[in-house]
Amino acid sequence: MTTQTAPIRVNQPAYARSLPAMLLSALLLLAITGHAQGVPENGATHGRKTVRALRAEAAITLDGNLDEPSWQEAPISLGFVQRDPQEGADSSERTEFRVLYTATTLFLGVICYDSDSQGVLATDRRRDSELQNDDILSIVLDTFHDHRNGFLFRTNPLGAQYDALITDEGNSINVTWDEQWNVVTQITPAGWIAEFAIPFKSLRVPEEGGNGWGLELERVIRRKNEFSYWNGYRRGFKLENLSQAGHLSGIEEIATGLRLRIKPYLVGGLTQAVRQDAALGTDRFRSSVRNASDAGIEVVKYRITPSLTADLTWNTDFAQTEVDDQQVNRSRFPQFFPEKREFFQEGAGVFDIGIHYGEGRGRPQLKLFHSRQIGLSPRRQPVPIIGGGRITGKLQGLTLGLLNVQTEALPSEGILASNYGVVRVKRDILARSSVGGFVLSREQGGASNFNRVYGTDANFVFFQHFAVNGFVAQSSSPGVQQDNWVTGGTVGWDSDLFKLDTSWLVVDPEFRSDLGFVPRPNMREISPEIAFRPRPSNDLIRQLVFRTRVDYLMNQQNVLEDRTIHTAIEVLFQNGSDFGFNPHESRDTIPEDFHIRPGVVIPPGTYTSWHTGARFRSNPANRFTFSSNIQPNWGYYNEGFLLGAGLNTRFKVNEQISLESEYDYGRASLPDRFCPGRAAGDCGFTDHDLNARLNYNITNQWLTSTIVQYNNTENFFGFNFRLNYIFRPGDDFFLIYNEGRAYGGPFDGQKDRTLQTKLTYSFDF
Repeated sequence: MTTQTAPIRVNQPAYARSLPAMLLSALLLLAITGHAQGVPENGATHGRKTVRALRAEAAITLDGNLDEPSWQEAPISLGFVQRDPQEGADSSERTEFRVLYTATTLFLGVICYDSDSQGVLATDRRRDSELQNDDILSIVLDTFHDHRNGFLFRTNPLGAQYDALITDEGNSINVTWDEQWNVVTQITPAGWIAEFAIPFKSLRVPEEGGNGWGLELERVIRRKNEFSYWNGYRRGFKLENLSQAGHLSGIEEIATGLRLRIKPYLVGGLTQAVRQDAALGTDRFRSSVRNASDAGIEVVKYRITPSLTADLTWNTDFAQTEVDDQQVNRSRFPQFFPEKREFFQEGAGVFDIGIHYGEGRGRPQLKLFHSRQIGLSPRRQPVPIIGGGRITGKLQGLTLGLLNVQTEALPSEGILASNYGVVRVKRDILARSSVGGFVLSREQGGASNFNRVYGTDANFVFFQHFAVNGFVAQSSSPGVQQDNWVTGGTVGWDSDLFKLDTSWLVVDPEFRSDLGFVPRPNMREISPEIAFRPRPSNDLIRQLVFRTRVDYLMNQQNVLEDRTIHTAIEVLFQNGSDFGFNPHESRDTIPEDFHIRPGVVIPPGTYTSWHTGARFRSNPANRFTFSSNIQPNWGYYNEGFLLGAGLNTRFKVNEQISLESEYDYGRASLPDRFCPGRAAGDCGFTDHDLNARLNYNITNQWLTSTIVQYNNTENFFGFNFRLNYIFRPGDDFFLIYNEGRAYGGPFDGQKDRTLQTKLTYSFDF
């Protein structure tokens, strides 16, 4: 066990002992009062190409054929360049595109020539699938030309639709954003063609016309694992790095169209709850059925200005939201579940606050604002939402986000009626940097309890790959006057070849954010990392990665609690597959009894272990793809052993049917003293966690998914079926059946079932 030192209490406020806090405050003041926006800095865009859009005088028929006279008259843009496998080389297959527009719609016609049209890969029709197994074409529009934020539209040769909002060059990507747009594709003997139609009313623009936009296109030839770009081909950047995009000119005298959209919904259905009835005996159950029909307003969208939008919702329903994946938790801290609800996802990047760790860091240590705290209980049960409103967009050079939501009480979960509010203001400065401020608030009706968080944050990028970002915030709650601050940040260089950075996070014992994810208060963490990523000249291997990171975590008394040394050797192959070997050494101090599983108690103490992992991901161009990993942990809690393993599979039967599965396995053996009351040699546990999905997509408009879930740790079995008919862009009919049942344990035999239909229909004015 560790020897505890005497607590050291420092009565100074956190900002007085935090240089990052003072710097961030000064930078925020500079941003609000100064005029630094748009000043060039080292590492500015290398996107030099420009295409001019031609105004179409005649109507354009969206049919995947670029045969109208307007298409023939439009300037042709060429010159796609590889990022991989050969940076700077011409794309191995010719790609050309044209841009047209009318008063209401932007059209892009792209011809993807292919010398082997039989090799074009197209297997997926799902809306919002990332299309990782197919040939794809992506278009990004930076309508404000701020080199930071944009709209992403993606398709494959089957015309599947994927769209997303990009914020701060990809620091936040909202993949559940859905808007009204269309694309028609066809495969030809010469390759394939995509014809996009994107209404201006689905975008946000700074003025009615005469504005230059940013534009980038990406083409992926999957069988070659080749990525080529119109402009931003440099390694160390991604498609989302809009500072590297090209330029679109010539769009004038357009009508942004939508001023008001009202989108009501109707839900019809029933729910059934099967519960044990003590009056009938412990093995008898009683079923209760209630009406699950409802009506409300999915969203009222009002365009205040072309760049500022208000969204209102009333009696909000999330029946169509996909169920959460099951997770196995072997730690002492809460699990993190991503937001999937459409209302909270749209414009979510504006409200993104905190540290941007980058790839490979797992779940976040802290999120100051996490919208799942609104309308969901800690046990992930729906909390009724009476209504809410949101304003997002640009105003006087500022990025603005306002959110207010009122929820009802949920007595079964001990939750009072509450009001949630967020104010977010941010200004872009220099070429790729920003500073901002925020206020988060929760008020509980019928109680004096409240929580507010105030803070500033900043993100600076210099010399293309050198970044500094951080934040500082203070919470306010009844009876708390000190030890209620949080600060964090990262600083480092991250290019394709080399990475050197460090991050830090300090959470005071009394800091609290009711709108955030704060799994671990009373902590100080520093995490330095170094990585070397050479690219050998080799027909088999595309890149090697050698990485080391140390997570060093103390409490506020500077007593070490956790330390983990991560190392990794990764091999990225030319065909898209990869292999990784990841040994780790960890030290964990447990301050009190940790009930890791029923009947298994880890006593207080300091524990060290050494564990390693190996994983392999197969070529994504194959019809059957998989990733697998194995993680033996020697000295698990000093004297035990844990074997972890996982297998994810995906099988594309044809362009309509695919099967996917995620399976996680863990088996632990522990000393008998950790299992009081069990027989000798019977101390440990076994985890099985399965998420399996069958996708059957009849057409691009008729989509079905069937999900089966199993988690023996929570004694849970789940089944979810969803039929989605997109009868017009932005409007849907859903048929949803959902069942969850408990097996084993104290709630064995209990069930919850729901059968619902949902219809949305938009009225645009």
